[in-house]
Amino acid sequence: MSSIRVIERQSLESVIPLSSPYLLRIDPSNVCNFRCEFCPTGDPELLKSVNRPKGIMGYDLFCKIIDDVSEFEPKLKKLYFYKDGEPLLNKKLPDMIRYAKSKEVAEEYWITTNGSLLNPHINHQLIDTGLNLIRISIEAVNSEGYQKIAKIKLDYDKLKENIAHLYANRKNCKIHIKIVDYGLSDNEKEKFYHDFAEISTSINIDNLMGWSMSESKDFTLGTNPNKSPDGVALVSKEVCPFPFYTLTINFDGTVSVCCVDWSHSTLVGDVKQQSLKSIWLGEELLKFRKMHLQKERHKNKACGNCQYIDTLQDNLDQYSELILHKLTS
Repeated sequence: MSSIRVIERQSLESVIPLSSPYLLRIDPSNVCNFRCEFCPTGDPELLKSVNRPKGIMGYDLFCKIIDDVSEFEPKLKKLYFYKDGEPLLNKKLPDMIRYAKSKEVAEEYWITTNGSLLNPHINHQLIDTGLNLIRISIEAVNSEGYQKIAKIKLDYDKLKENIAHLYANRKNCKIHIKIVDYGLSDNEKEKFYHDFAEISTSINIDNLMGWSMSESKDFTLGTNPNKSPDGVALVSKEVCPFPFYTLTINFDGTVSVCCVDWSHSTLVGDVKQQSLKSIWLGEELLKFRKMHLQKERHKNKACGNCQYIDTLQDNLDQYSELILHKLTS
């Protein structure tokens, strides 16, 4: 088993406030061809209850975002091409990645996909963009399992064949493959490693994770994990570190603080109307940061009962007053 978690990290409390985010997530598509039981996007009624919009990001909007990102100094550490949905549903995705790479806005470029749309043609397109890492989420170890957990008819052997082709042609791109343990049997776990260990550069069985607004649904499906998705013990926190080093841009250009904000309840701006830099340095995000530092995250619908916060590596709780002083002085 191997995680892609960064172990050696700069202490966040010592560098806040940052002139530019470390990480940026852009959502090419917030729709998905799967209906996984543990994912908010897989529950249409849940999404309807919060009136979440759905769609595919347009190429012109994406280019505007990247042009905005190029104003940041220093450049991003990582640019992620995923959030709520399946990014390969956006037919312009390879062009988007190439445009971002041409602007040299980040040190690394990552994508997460369910792998169902991979084939030799798209594999070559993705690798040729210069991606640093492709993370593939496997949902089951046979076609019957996919029908049960993801509500999709999928040829499992063809999926493996396409991933093997991607791995064989990966060049310098890393291929991380993972599955979440929603109650996998020992035989299923063994089969997962047997099928994918030799066609990946890293592989892991993840614990199910909680999401924001955890009161709306048990996304852990009764497993109630006491460790993060990649196996690190959970640590209870009041101050979320995300607002201080990362941002997420939804498919429609609205800007969320958080990658697990599936309800779009942490919006702090809109890149169709504002520059990304003005949002990062702006009043709305500053108010959001202060809310967390004052340990009042319950005032935000997404943050109040967020389970994901306890999986995060950085813990700013004991530094909250110091950071608040730095932000307000």
